Amino acid sequence: MSIKDRLTKKTEGLFVPGKTDAATSSLPASLRTGPGQMLMVNSLMKESNKQVAMLEQRLKEYEGVLPVRLIEANMIVASKWANRSNDSFVSADFLALRDEIAQADGNVQPIKVRPLAGSADHFEIIFGYRRHRACLDLGLPVLALVEQVNDKELFKEMDRENRDRLDLSPWEQGRMYQQSLNEGLFASLGELSKEIGIDKGNLSKALRLAELPDVVVDAFPSPLDLQFRWAKLLNDAIQQAPGQVLARAKKLSENKIDKRSSKEVLDILLGVKPHAIFEQPVVVAGKPLAKISVNSDRVNVQFSKGALSQEKVKQLHSLLKEFLQK
Repeated sequence: MSIKDRLTKKTEGLFVPGKTDAATSSLPASLRTGPGQMLMVNSLMKESNKQVAMLEQRLKEYEGVLPVRLIEANMIVASKWANRSNDSFVSADFLALRDEIAQADGNVQPIKVRPLAGSADHFEIIFGYRRHRACLDLGLPVLALVEQVNDKELFKEMDRENRDRLDLSPWEQGRMYQQSLNEGLFASLGELSKEIGIDKGNLSKALRLAELPDVVVDAFPSPLDLQFRWAKLLNDAIQQAPGQVLARAKKLSENKIDKRSSKEVLDILLGVKPHAIFEQPVVVAGKPLAKISVNSDRVNVQFSKGALSQEKVKQLHSLLKEFLQK
């Protein structure tokens, strides 16, 4: 229910009587005299003043409340400070959010926008990009809070909302912080750190991710996979052997047919050789009853279901103890 509807409901029945012939004709004879009419007016004024006071008290509930309205999704545009990757709009989390909004026939939690400069009916997103995109995809209007804020306040609110909701990936955060410094929104890393309340060390990690060459970022399955702790590793590797790292990155980005995890891509970029994996089944009477696997310095023996009785487990323990003591 809108604020207007709620206020109408709360003040239902409140009226200020007017002086009409019909009202006057329905009065008792005793109130048609001058003194009688004065008593009636005083009584009505007291009642009206009482109801006005009640209305003023109720209106205090809405002090400072931002206007909430439904806005056509195509009338809302992204802010220049936003650096959300397109991968954010194809992830499983986004698809689940879109399904949720579709089932509710709109976004229950409002996004926040500001009037777009130079336009009477367009708005700019402060926060809520995924909710807006979901409504845009679904052809639904967007429930939005509307407030006029400056660029710095927009950036701070957007960053705070994203961090509170764990909404942006480390790489996206770094890109956003990088742009705010490049555009001069904040004069220095120190000012940015103070204004948004983030430790300078953590800010530096995010900025290091944002400063990675595009070819290195493209080598990963998605830039959203990049982690804060990888920033120093990758930047140090690029400084020590730029040609080798960039060549590996180019080869990986051009050949994404082979499905590699982000950790595997990181190891390749850093020149870490994958550990050889050895596996050999143990076949008895034509049946595979166990499997020995070697991965790096770990040796695993896995037995098939039912291959070992409790007695054989005891025997195996004794055999391993004797074998390892030699």
